[in-house]
Amino acid sequence: MTATNNQPLLGVLLRLVLGLAVLVSFPFPALAEPGDEPGEATKANDDVYVKLQSRNYAELEQQFSRHLDSYAAGRISEYELASKFAIFSRSYSLESRFDEWVSAYPKSYAARLARAMYGVSDAWRKRGSEFASQTTDRQLRGFVEQLKKAATDLQVSIELYSRPVESYRHLIRISMGLGLGAGRSCLDAALKLDGEAYYPRFDYLNSITPKWGGSVRQMESFIEESRRSPMSDKDKVRLEVEHHSFLAQQAFWDKEYISASEHYLKAYRLLNDAKWLLWSGKSALDGGFKELAFSRFNELIEAHPKYEWGYNQRGLLYEEHFKNDEKAFKDYLVAAGLGNSWAQNRVGWWYMTGKYVAQDYDKAKLYFNRAAAQKNKTAIENLYNLDKLRQLADRAK
Repeated sequence: MTATNNQPLLGVLLRLVLGLAVLVSFPFPALAEPGDEPGEATKANDDVYVKLQSRNYAELEQQFSRHLDSYAAGRISEYELASKFAIFSRSYSLESRFDEWVSAYPKSYAARLARAMYGVSDAWRKRGSEFASQTTDRQLRGFVEQLKKAATDLQVSIELYSRPVESYRHLIRISMGLGLGAGRSCLDAALKLDGEAYYPRFDYLNSITPKWGGSVRQMESFIEESRRSPMSDKDKVRLEVEHHSFLAQQAFWDKEYISASEHYLKAYRLLNDAKWLLWSGKSALDGGFKELAFSRFNELIEAHPKYEWGYNQRGLLYEEHFKNDEKAFKDYLVAAGLGNSWAQNRVGWWYMTGKYVAQDYDKAKLYFNRAAAQKNKTAIENLYNLDKLRQLADRAK
């Protein structure tokens, strides 16, 4: 079925021709993948990846046709549909498989969208994360070429499905990356098809941050608009959390560390996700506000006693700021017991060197081995150092 309005996409394609000139003259940081990209269970993601790798396009067609039919019929949300497709943005080095899938099923919406998603992610990998002034012409040309290919696939895909919301969502990303200013029209096209959609709103919010040429006022106005939308209450909270996250990042880049800490705290209060309280404390610490950071880490440990990073951060403050090795070691032990490899290596190092605790090479080896089993590189190096220390000790006997 044909989409209601594909004019935003046509506008994007016309302006892509100017993309390279924009990139050369305007340096900006690379687009990061959203930190909370929706994810299926690992087993399901692995299954899709294996099917793609093994060229099982017929099964991929059947599987994703069911997902698309469910979304078209309103049985699953746009958020759920996005989680089904998320693996394709991370299917590195499989470009030929996407080409073969599209060749085998040229009228497949799933194949076109999957290849476009891969193309957008691969464009950023080709470009790198430096500012344009520090990026080679070859990188920029590769970036623009990949985005053009992705935009072409998205244009075709819009004509192949009744609710191509994900197509418009990825056009917002392309528009943001090239500074094309077509994000709002792409968002409006997506919301005509699904007024409850979350991810197009998320990507549009990202596109109007100060980092990408927008403003705090613009962001706040959009959040207010979203509060009045038919989005679910859960998604409204998610979007507001991301709003505070984006503002916190901007404040951090501007070295406004208290403001960054407060925005992360607001994100935490909305969703009770431990990572936001951790970042609230870390932002305060990076600004030199150690007492504030300590209070944040205390709150984190009290509210989330199984979250190991709270103990790590408080332990570091005990060790480096308050000079209290006893309390620092206790925090490191708790984090190590919770399976944190950084803390396991830290405890091992204390036993190896005899810092605060009695020197004990056997205990040091125990903790280094636990961390090394998680591929902690420092712990692997420390096991080598520990072996050398044992040899020296044996010779001295």
